[in-house]
Amino acid sequence: MPACVFCGHEVDLEFKIGRLEECRHCGHYLHACMQCTFYDRSYHNKCRENQARLVSDKEGSNFCEFFKFGREVDKEKADIQKAKSDLEAIFKKG
Repeated sequence: MPACVFCGHEVDLEFKIGRLEECRHCGHYLHACMQCTFYDRSYHNKCRENQARLVSDKEGSNFCEFFKFGREVDKEKADIQKAKSDLEAIFKKG
């Protein structure tokens, strides 16, 4: 089952994920680039879907019509990503 990339908790996909829907465990948006199957840091705009419009905030909710939830990550990778996000947030505030 797919999991939230920020906290690693599994996400129930019984219903379509809305643009503003948040993870029940960590509060991050589920309809975000980093949660999408097309997200790939090695591609231009970090997206394997070449028709998708540029989204500058990869962690925030967006209107991408190509969005497909489902990046499967294990708990360790999610913990690493969460730690990096928290660290970046600290430096952005200062």
